[in-house]
Amino acid sequence: MSMKISVPRVWREIKAHYLLEATVCNKCGKIHYPPRPICDNCGNRNLFRRKLSGEGEVLTYTIQYIVLEGYREYAPIVFAIVKLKEGVKILAQLTDVEPENVKIGMRVKAVLRKICEDENIGLIKYGIKFKPV
Repeated sequence: MSMKISVPRVWREIKAHYLLEATVCNKCGKIHYPPRPICDNCGNRNLFRRKLSGEGEVLTYTIQYIVLEGYREYAPIVFAIVKLKEGVKILAQLTDVEPENVKIGMRVKAVLRKICEDENIGLIKYGIKFKPV
């Protein structure tokens, strides 16, 4: 049995999954990731979109050995809090690295990778992961 993916939801969230974009407040300058319509710092509704660099470092990480059905072929999965050079912190999966080689402070960059697929309808879901530089 594979994990069910909603085609409409994937299309609705396509920008958030494929582009590493944030919103920036025109008033106080706070960067929000994921993007939001209102600044949680000053309440301003005038925010603009900005592409983030995708370059950062691992602040902390965890290794998940027991994973949900539909993701078992990818186990173990390394999740990390990545601090981008813009100061934004992102929870993301690491890729192209063995769990034993992950280190706090490791330099990483954002890449587009396969997240999962629904074999019943052939839909493959992609998203941002981070790999060592």
